[in-house]
Amino acid sequence: MTEMKGIYEKVSHLISYDDFLEKVNERKEALGGLCDDEMCARLVLSDLGVSNTDKEPVTIDCIHENSGNISFFAKVLAAYEPREFKRNDGTVGRVANVVVGDSTGKIRVSVWDSKVEVLESGEVDVGSVVVVAGYTKKGLNGTEVNVGNNGVFAPSDEDVEYSTPDRKIEDIKDGMNDITVSGKVLDLGNVKTFARKDGGEGRVAGMTLGDSTGTIRVSLWDERAALVDQLKPGQSVQLQGAYAKINNFSQKVELSVGNAGSVEISDEPVDYVLPFTKIVDVADNMNGVNLTGVILDISDVRTFSKKDGSQGTIGNFVLGDETGKIRVTLWDDKTAHLDEFDFGETIDVMNAYSRVNNFSQQVELNVGNRGSVATSTKAITYQEKLDKINDILPGKSYSIQGRVIEIGEIREFEREDGTQNSVSNMELEDETGKIKVTLWGEHAEFVNDIQFGMMVRVTDAFSKFGMNEEIELSAGNRTKVMIV
Repeated sequence: MTEMKGIYEKVSHLISYDDFLEKVNERKEALGGLCDDEMCARLVLSDLGVSNTDKEPVTIDCIHENSGNISFFAKVLAAYEPREFKRNDGTVGRVANVVVGDSTGKIRVSVWDSKVEVLESGEVDVGSVVVVAGYTKKGLNGTEVNVGNNGVFAPSDEDVEYSTPDRKIEDIKDGMNDITVSGKVLDLGNVKTFARKDGGEGRVAGMTLGDSTGTIRVSLWDERAALVDQLKPGQSVQLQGAYAKINNFSQKVELSVGNAGSVEISDEPVDYVLPFTKIVDVADNMNGVNLTGVILDISDVRTFSKKDGSQGTIGNFVLGDETGKIRVTLWDDKTAHLDEFDFGETIDVMNAYSRVNNFSQQVELNVGNRGSVATSTKAITYQEKLDKINDILPGKSYSIQGRVIEIGEIREFEREDGTQNSVSNMELEDETGKIKVTLWGEHAEFVNDIQFGMMVRVTDAFSKFGMNEEIELSAGNRTKVMIV
């Protein structure tokens, strides 16, 4: 019995001696008497998450799905009504879900069968401090703890205070749950509905938050989705009970807030300065790009058929800053911005993504559902960067200025689809060389306006090898041609 007392001392903070002996006897009976008291006592230690003399109760932030048997003290934050279910063997089981927390976080605990009694009797309620001993597993929203017949879920006199740290965005990692984070609302999406696998309807809305360490995308699910209608860009908010997952498309960590989480408007200002990128620094496959530029060109809106048969719309800005220029493609409802602005206005493009255009081989920006366009108060100076003719290589877009030394005739021709088109050409020279410029469609008429010796500027023309294997420029839809 002295040995038994010594073993019990390791778990005396978790369970009474009588309850400990009862568990030892239950273990002994379950093993058919093939295990002596001391061995059964050590098995009970393992059940209670205390398998050696050095193991102490843990804090919630240390618990993960592979922790196995663990024990800890926590305060009950929420307790849900127990429910009954029928097992495969016909017996009736009971389970109650409880959310508990300590100074490092919170976690869901599933309490099974006889352990439910302390909740039904009121011995344990919201606000109670409990000792928990159970085993961990992966749940729908992160790690959970299960307390079965061999575990412990009981009142405790331990002093436990619940709080969660307000995390910085840069510290949020994939798989984290119960996240509290404060940020400034940068943009808001619309509520979208979708069909669940069970046939029900779900709702989701997105927004982007920023703090002094970065930005992060947030998805608000079901009941929480309606919150986007109560928020405005620029407001400070605090998220509680969020969980983090990698977005398979962007490969970035994003936050989700479900019905167990919350979003509250905060009076506390959030230190956030929106990072802006210069055009020259935009590279392929960048996400979350913010850029300010002056409008150099505006295209018409075009419609197209998507793979699912629905209609989409697309349009373009060309923006410039002191470092260069870039084409910005707007998709679907974002094309409405094309009618809001005019040439020479300065705008902010936010949360765009970059891709290389397969035709021009130039990096372009795209503004989709998560992006936005707004008037800017910044002063932007743009100076067209002109290329020297001798530096032109095939397969890229160039802008040049040169003197007219050759003017061709306008020719009409029929496209493969049966429509009519026109083409003409001119030859320009600068101090480094000369080059043929082929003018297609509307640009073909330009040869009627020019004379030998005039200075002409051609911007955004595509270079390629011509019939004589000499490099020439092709002026298409994206090209601007003007007399200087």
